[in-house]
Amino acid sequence: MTPNKLVFTARANTDIKRRARYLMSERGQAFATAWVDALFNWLEKIAEGGALIGTAHPVQSQIRTFGYKRQATILAEFAQGEMRIIRIYFPGQDWSR
Repeated sequence: MTPNKLVFTARANTDIKRRARYLMSERGQAFATAWVDALFNWLEKIAEGGALIGTAHPVQSQIRTFGYKRQATILAEFAQGEMRIIRIYFPGQDWSR
């Protein structure tokens, strides 16, 4: 498998920043930073693996969905040599629309 470059859309970055703010208010700066770092590291490993993972989105079949430790649903597109993270949804958010 050819490794993919990991790319985040502006909306995905906003999703991560929003989650980090929430975690910071609930659990503190150190926890929020560690959680975001762990998410980034995990996504990097997925991208480096080069495999097409997840299942097709129920409405937009070019988008794949997969979970992160039952804490997030990630929507991604796989293009030539690239894994683009479109959105990251967290508990209580409807990702299927």
